[in-house]
Amino acid sequence: MPRLTDKLRMMDVAARAPAPSQPATPAPTDCYHASEHFALSSFSPLRHMNAPVLKQIFGFDFPPSVRPTDLLFLDSETTGLSGGAGTVAFEVGLGYLSGDHFVVEQLLMRDYPEEPLLLERVSGFTSAFPVLVTFNGLAFDAPLLQNRFIMNRMPGRLLPSLHADVLHASRRVWKLRLGSCTLQKLENAVLGVAREEDLPGSDVPKTYFRFLQNGDFGPIERILTHNRQDVVSLAQLFFFLCMLYDRPETAVEQDDLLSLARAMQKRGEAGKAKKCYRLAAHGHQRAVAFSELAAQEKREGNTRHAIKLYSAMLTRGEDTVFACESLAKIYEHQFSDPQQALAYTRLGLLTLSEPPLHGGEAVQSRRNALQYRYARLRRKISNAKPQEDTL
Repeated sequence: MPRLTDKLRMMDVAARAPAPSQPATPAPTDCYHASEHFALSSFSPLRHMNAPVLKQIFGFDFPPSVRPTDLLFLDSETTGLSGGAGTVAFEVGLGYLSGDHFVVEQLLMRDYPEEPLLLERVSGFTSAFPVLVTFNGLAFDAPLLQNRFIMNRMPGRLLPSLHADVLHASRRVWKLRLGSCTLQKLENAVLGVAREEDLPGSDVPKTYFRFLQNGDFGPIERILTHNRQDVVSLAQLFFFLCMLYDRPETAVEQDDLLSLARAMQKRGEAGKAKKCYRLAAHGHQRAVAFSELAAQEKREGNTRHAIKLYSAMLTRGEDTVFACESLAKIYEHQFSDPQQALAYTRLGLLTLSEPPLHGGEAVQSRRNALQYRYARLRRKISNAKPQEDTL
């Protein structure tokens, strides 16, 4: 029978013996990667894309030699929609032109240890293209990815400095007609794309978290399908905008033409703006198009052209009060003809006195302005009469 000291010695040896080794979990060597090709027949002609057109759309200079193959289209799926410090881009879709196809590459981290591998691959793509194209990426995707580079000790990995955000450009053209300008609404109303059984964007984070818990890849396929369509629609919308700015006559909606004219005007493209106003004047936006075209002609010193446009509005009974007021200003200030200015002011007041326009705060404000102008012109004419009599 072992003595007590022997038992203690055996216990000490057992305590110092190494524990049985556990099989180590192998470190991930890559993230999930999928690739798909799409024919360019569903895209607007690429020839409309050039540096001047891109500047008109996005408001900054592009290299004169920029080509469609220089563009990288990016859309990410994330663990949250707020973009906070804990938000991770668990999937990134990347699109680019290669030969006769549009290629969509999709990178997915199947668990958090794969994030550095995903970011490495993303960085490889972004460093190979000089221009990044996103939809709301300036506010969301780009800052999020840049933050994840830093969090993963990859501070030198930068996104392209030229970043074209299609959301803002789309709002300038389609907000007047559509109101909300989500990518799904734009692809339906502008591109004619209707998604079937699409996973709502709000369901994406919880679908991914469920996959992390149960490992079922089936629902992830729906996320990949959703993201793939986002990237394709983003590229189609981009090239559609290029065609629209390069050839405004291809637009079929007067609201879009009017918005396009205003966007061109703000960019200093007066010639194209006037072309769009003339095109918009053939539909239900005719009065607005005529008034804005007349104002542009007036700014350029083409006063006679402006008078013709305002007179046409009077003849057709389109916003006659505004036309009268505008003509009164021209005749008083450009032609020093207070008598004619007074006649148009009187006509404006008579129009405002009609029963359909009898009340309302806006109508009263316009009436007050015209009455003030009428009284001032009367005084001006009255003060000028004695001088005329002595000549």
